[in-house]
Amino acid sequence: MVSLRELSDDEVEELLGAYALDACEPDETAAIEAALARRPDLALEAARLASVAAWLGAAEAIEPPVRVRDGVLDGARARRHGPADPVVDVYLSLSERLGRTIDDLPADVFDVVTPNGLTAHDLVVHMAAQESLLAQNLGTPTIDDLREEEIVLRTEALLPRFAGRALDDAVALWRDSVEANRSWAVANPDRTVVWQGLGLTRDDTLLVRAFEAWVHTEDLQHACGLPGTPPETRHLTLMSALASRILPVALAVADRTHDGRTARLVLTGPGGGDWLVPLGVGDAAEGPDVTVTADVVDWCRLVGARVAPEELRVVIDGDQALGRDVVAAAPALATL
Repeated sequence: MVSLRELSDDEVEELLGAYALDACEPDETAAIEAALARRPDLALEAARLASVAAWLGAAEAIEPPVRVRDGVLDGARARRHGPADPVVDVYLSLSERLGRTIDDLPADVFDVVTPNGLTAHDLVVHMAAQESLLAQNLGTPTIDDLREEEIVLRTEALLPRFAGRALDDAVALWRDSVEANRSWAVANPDRTVVWQGLGLTRDDTLLVRAFEAWVHTEDLQHACGLPGTPPETRHLTLMSALASRILPVALAVADRTHDGRTARLVLTGPGGGDWLVPLGVGDAAEGPDVTVTADVVDWCRLVGARVAPEELRVVIDGDQALGRDVVAAAPALATL
């Protein structure tokens, strides 16, 4: 049982979806209502979610906007069914969101070409290729007769297998692979993983996969003529931190390293943060050579190669050429 004094404002924010659905324990409800009394912004959000919850329960069902529906469902799911591990949570939550988006795809958008050049149908096959590759790398393969590790070639190998078949077949492989990866991750919290030639911690591996699930969810939403849906704040917090950690590797891949130089990366908005990032060999210096400031969601879309460097709304203070290299290198690790 959670007591009033043990519930932080961050925890209250995460529980608002469950609160709107009247799904909290009595002590949690008391703690939330105490926080709402001193936080007008949270009180407004709680009122909005309660209104949506009433709308969802109306006798005459109406389909809510994707952004609103996902916020309510993700909040309630995280409270009642989500894992305690925040990294597994972001992996599962964004995978579940992708799954719901796939389930909602109308057949007339299967042939719509998405930003990576694949049709919506083939993008689902690509995600099955990605997740099954991770399962293979973890020693829990979900497809026995495919060992290809280069993701483009693996996707190309799977596409003919699912051509002319119901999308459900590719979705089943994707879901089986996500579950295999989840089970491995829960049992191996301290392991490292080789992913795309990089040795990553278990947490960063899951965050990379969550990142890709979000990017491709937005691809499919756009194929349906819908706006993209940013991750929840608690998920963006982990994703933006990952984006800062991988920046030195991205600079190396893009051949834009600057040994001995340091950038300050400032990502604004809920889920953002402020990091000193070494741009080459050595640790970050306390006095940065350049400060790069951008919106956190825009930066994550840049890292996922869904915003071009020249399109990013960014403020560069200090060494302008250095700042442009930081922006240009950010999407270097993005796959399809």
